[in-house]
Amino acid sequence: MSALLDKLHRSSLASKLNPKNHITHKEDKSDSGAQAGGGDGKNSKDSDSVASTPSSSSVPSTTGSSFVLPSPASVSPAQSFTATRPIGEKEGIAELVAEYGSSSATAWLEFERYKIWRPDVDIPHSSFTPVQGYLRDDPYIFAWGNPLVSDKAALEATCAAFIEWAKPQKLRVVWLCVDEDMQKVLGSDKFKWSTLSCIVEDILEPHTVVEIATSDTNTGGSKVKDFKKNLRRAEREDVVVREIQHDAWTDDMKHEVEDGILNWKKSRSGAQIASTSFQPWLDFEHRRYWIAEKDHVIVGILILAPIGPTQYQIKNAVSFPNAPRGTSEELIFRAMQDLDGGDRSISASASGADSSSESDSAMVWSNEEEDRNGASSPEGVTPPGSRGTSPARNRRGVTVTFGVSASSSLTPVDNLSGWKVTWLSKTYNHVVGGTGLTRRGDFRSKFQSEHTPMYVCYASEEGFGIDGVNKLMKALRQ
Repeated sequence: MSALLDKLHRSSLASKLNPKNHITHKEDKSDSGAQAGGGDGKNSKDSDSVASTPSSSSVPSTTGSSFVLPSPASVSPAQSFTATRPIGEKEGIAELVAEYGSSSATAWLEFERYKIWRPDVDIPHSSFTPVQGYLRDDPYIFAWGNPLVSDKAALEATCAAFIEWAKPQKLRVVWLCVDEDMQKVLGSDKFKWSTLSCIVEDILEPHTVVEIATSDTNTGGSKVKDFKKNLRRAEREDVVVREIQHDAWTDDMKHEVEDGILNWKKSRSGAQIASTSFQPWLDFEHRRYWIAEKDHVIVGILILAPIGPTQYQIKNAVSFPNAPRGTSEELIFRAMQDLDGGDRSISASASGADSSSESDSAMVWSNEEEDRNGASSPEGVTPPGSRGTSPARNRRGVTVTFGVSASSSLTPVDNLSGWKVTWLSKTYNHVVGGTGLTRRGDFRSKFQSEHTPMYVCYASEEGFGIDGVNKLMKALRQ
């Protein structure tokens, strides 16, 4: 999503559309600013919505001024890998994200960047007080993903409370990366917001990935052939991928991963635009980890985060600069094979159970071709399965999401029509055709991922023009 917005931002794609507002509540004052980052790198494979921009990119605005993206700050190990510990009401947010969340909601756990809002009144239909994470750059509030509720019937009242909370502060709410249920609420007669889709969520079925990798046939097109070719490359390089249990991590292993991430970050150029940064130990107790090793040196990592009872997000999947080609594919294949291979329940993995339980999923991406692989085989890890059909199909119906990527086209949904749609679609298609904006989705299609539409929603009467995109880019800059 942030990669998409960066391109639109730099191409002046946004014009003052016009959506319509209505309603909202209470902000957690202990949250600081609204900056989020993550990154594309030469050797990264997938990361939470990452884009690179030139270190001094000037962007026109509707006011005649321009916004210059500053050069990225130098990477500090202490800053990069030390997450803010939740206090007060935040202490339970990670558990709610793991049980009721979405791929977008995992970003909220970076509390030093994302603010957290919870209503100060009871919301019908939700068994707990709803939660909404957001970025703020006045006069805009960028609500990131659906609010957390126990039942979608609570979405309308939660949206109304959030909008009502923002209204007296003269804040303009934009909801980004929301699903169809949320889009229907905001586009309904009650709110009459403008809604559109220009992003998709890329979802994998682990068993499908295993079947592709282990099939003797070469059907599936050039992307599937490339996936299998890179797996063979990793195999020839003796790349080993294994899941590391929580109690098997040593300080030396963690430092090795951190050094790899630092080198990966240094390999990137320009200001980094992303919904999250790369904090490998954030929400450690809920997540699952696979590492890739070459000659007993860690060359890549994949992290999975649970988002509900039957889904994981690939929170990070990165091969480091010293990784052989094919490391990323090998990491993803082995993680999917483990998920498909038996009783690997999310609840068991969250409690640090044996690796024969189900896996979390995580994502880290770059805009480079995804063709580098890594492996790992330290003591205390679960041995990798043989390359072959898994002994048991994914019995629990677990799916894995890469998160969002740019769609090949922009589709108006509610309360948006006429010349605005014509102009916006034409400009969007021009940008997509000239910038390789869908490249991330192209890589993901190697694994035959399914594309589920996601939405952007804003008050029709206020619009979401170039000024809003400028503000969002500033909030997302790392």
